[in-house]
Amino acid sequence: MLLVVASLAMAVGDLNYARQLIERGEYALAAVTLKKQLKDYPVEARYLLAEVYTLEGNLSDATIFLEAARERGLDDTRYYALRGRLALLRGDWDTAWANLRSAVALSGLRRYALDWGLVGLAQGKLERAMLGFEKAQRAGAVAEAQFLQGLALLASSPRKALEKLRAAQSELSAESPLKPQAIYWQARALERMGQINEARSTLRFLLRTYPDYGPAREALNRLGP
Repeated sequence: MLLVVASLAMAVGDLNYARQLIERGEYALAAVTLKKQLKDYPVEARYLLAEVYTLEGNLSDATIFLEAARERGLDDTRYYALRGRLALLRGDWDTAWANLRSAVALSGLRRYALDWGLVGLAQGKLERAMLGFEKAQRAGAVAEAQFLQGLALLASSPRKALEKLRAAQSELSAESPLKPQAIYWQARALERMGQINEARSTLRFLLRTYPDYGPAREALNRLGP
């Protein structure tokens, strides 16, 4: 009995170790670890392998392991969410939209709502994009949703985009990788509005705060000092 308990504890430990490897971006080692757990954890190990292969861009193997996990009892929410992400990466917008909509309806989770909105953004369909991002904002992803709403609105309504991007900037921490992007896209919105001096000032501020942010320097060179 003690040996069985110890064996189960080791298997759970290996799954947790694999999750840590995924978080650190060590996908090859995570895959090796998970393949050793296919017998003990037929659903979770296959699902995590599908995640690993998605992150690596190996969509074919990701699909194989996702469907194998589904056959063994993977829950609806995670199945539809990852199936939607895979479709999004393939550019299969309708499949992505339908599956992520199901994942959002089942869970209400903000990360799925953000992905749902990204489908509309990738399609260039503003109504779809805003629907997903508004859902994500209600679920708690305020800054991320406002940033993405700003990007979605940039082409059709730069003034509204600027409002969203400024709101996102105020919500984001200085350490967030989205912070410099939010400021950069404010400058691009100002440029679209014909406010070139304000765009330049925004880019100068960005470079003082984030001196290594290359797109800002390129944009400032293009607009002139």
